[in-house]
Amino acid sequence: MTPTEADLRAGAEAEIARIAGYAQGTVGVAALHLESGRAIAHNAGEMFPMASTVKVPIAVTVLELIDRGKLALSTQLAVEPAEFNPSSTALEEFLHPGVSLSVHNLLEPMITRSDNTATDVMYRAAGGPEAVQRHMQSLGIQEMRISRNIRALLLVLFGVPDPGAGVSLLQWMREQDAAKLAAMRLRAQAPNPLYSDDPRDQASPRAMVELLQRIAHADGVSDAARSVLLPIMQRTSTGVRRIRGRLPQGVAVADKTGSAAGTTNDAGLVTLPGGRGMLALVVNVKASSLAPGEREDIIADVARTVYDYYVITMRAG
Repeated sequence: MTPTEADLRAGAEAEIARIAGYAQGTVGVAALHLESGRAIAHNAGEMFPMASTVKVPIAVTVLELIDRGKLALSTQLAVEPAEFNPSSTALEEFLHPGVSLSVHNLLEPMITRSDNTATDVMYRAAGGPEAVQRHMQSLGIQEMRISRNIRALLLVLFGVPDPGAGVSLLQWMREQDAAKLAAMRLRAQAPNPLYSDDPRDQASPRAMVELLQRIAHADGVSDAARSVLLPIMQRTSTGVRRIRGRLPQGVAVADKTGSAAGTTNDAGLVTLPGGRGMLALVVNVKASSLAPGEREDIIADVARTVYDYYVITMRAG
């Protein structure tokens, strides 16, 4: 007997559940074929720490301000000394005051390299986490709670007190001895209920898929904003082992990753081959005791299962 589409979807969701069983934590998956509306889900309504996937809502909010003429891609923004954060691969080499970059040159590393300094500058430009949260609500995205900037989250992840107003967290960490610094970095990757159980700065997989859908369809997100953001997301370098990890060569992906304290995420748009359309896909792992690379393998295995289901069931255009 030839399996029906419902049979194939049930089989794909069962395989996702089987893979998720190896995560030593909780896995959430939401996938939506944008042209047909056909969806796959696994814990899609559960809340997960966003980690750096929050940088997509930040980018959308900043680009909306550009649409309204409040900012421009060329607007120069000074990087305040206190905004220098760890894990700022593009900006942490600027050791001295006097750094200013354009909005466009801050958006790029915030997405492609998950630069934490660029992110807090973009938060400030957007009006703070509260403004980003309000903008998401204005788009009708309800299952998303954006509350704290990156510096505040890093203090929780590293388990350290705030070094004080005006003090760079990056500089403070550079002044710590090697053993303390190593312990802090290990803590930031290990499961931490203070992070994963806090309802702030969390989103459901289906909420993030809804945002990706709006970006792809220019629905509440302008064509101009989409034309800036999607090419940047296509250049993301932090997720080669996640959604992209097991996909065939040549499959186009525009994504944003996130990692922290037992959490590993990826959220992106996948262009299916042969004119089969586009897929919005979010895979989240939380409270996992697996090593970070093993969490990435879970995401890659789930993504390939979802991809194969849609390639098999959608007609080539």
